Amino acid sequence: MTDLIERRERIEKAYLAEKKLSFGEFWKNRLAVSGILLITVLCVLALFAPDLAPHDPLAQRLDSRLLSPSLEYPFGTDELGRCIFSRVIYGTRISLGIGLLVVAATSVAGTSIGLLSGYRGGLLDEVIMRGVDIVMAFPNIILALVVAGLLGPGFSSVVLALAFTQWPAYARLVRGQVLSLKKRAFVEAARALRPSGFYIMRKHILPNCMEPVIVLGTLEIAHVIIFASALSFLGLGIQPPVPEWGSMLKAGIPYLRTAPHLTFFPGLMIIFTVFAFNFAGDGLRDSLGQPADQEVLAR
Repeated sequence: MTDLIERRERIEKAYLAEKKLSFGEFWKNRLAVSGILLITVLCVLALFAPDLAPHDPLAQRLDSRLLSPSLEYPFGTDELGRCIFSRVIYGTRISLGIGLLVVAATSVAGTSIGLLSGYRGGLLDEVIMRGVDIVMAFPNIILALVVAGLLGPGFSSVVLALAFTQWPAYARLVRGQVLSLKKRAFVEAARALRPSGFYIMRKHILPNCMEPVIVLGTLEIAHVIIFASALSFLGLGIQPPVPEWGSMLKAGIPYLRTAPHLTFFPGLMIIFTVFAFNFAGDGLRDSLGQPADQEVLAR
C-alpha cells in the first residue's frame, strides 16, 4: 500500500513538473508581458478611479458641452458637458467588474459540470453534453440579447445573460481534460486505494485541469467585455447616466461628425482592454505546453 501511494505521488509530481517547465516561457513573450502591464494599468484605474478622475463623472455642465480635448478635459466633454476622461476611468470599473464576475461564475459552474460529466460518464454525460450542444448551437450574442431582453436592462441582467451563454465552453473543455486525466497512471493508482469519487475529482483531477481553464478564463474576459459593451450599445445593458463604454459609444453616435472624441476614447479603451487580455491569454496558452505521455511520467 505504501509503495502504491509513493508511486502515485511520484507520477503526479512528474506530471505537474512537466507542465511547469514551460511556464517560464511566458515572461519571454513580449506581447504577453505587454498584456499583463496593460491589465495592471486597468486595475489601477478601476481601484483608484475616485483619485484619478479629475471631475465627477455624473456632473453636468451644459455651458461646457462638446468641448474638444484640453488640459482641463483631457478627453473633452460629452453632449451634457460631462468629463469624458472621468467617465472612461469610472467605466473601467464597470467593464472589468462585469468581466471578472461573469468569468468567475461561469468558470466555477462550467468546471463543476464538466468535471462531473467527464468523470461519471454514461447517461449523465450524454444528458449534460446535449444540453451544452443546445446552448452552443446559438450565437452567444444572440442568446445574450434574448436573456437580457427578458430580464430587462441593468448590471445584474448583463451578468446573468452573459453567464448563461459562457458556461458551456468551460464544461466542454474540462470534460475533455477529465477524460484524458482519468486514464493517467496517478489517477489509476489513486483509484486502487479506493477513495471516494468526489475525493479523486477534487484532489487529483481538478488541480491538474485548471491551467487550460485559467487560459480560457483570461481570453473570455475580453469576449465578455465586448458582449457587455454590445448589450449596452443596443440599450439592453448598463443604462445612462452610469459611465459604461458601450453606452458612451451609443451616446456619441449622433455627434460622429461634429465631436468624434465622444466615441473615439471609449472605443479605444475597449480595444486596449481586449488586446490586453488576449495578449495575456495567448501568452499563457503558448507557455503551457502539452504534458508528456504516461510512459515518460512514470519514469
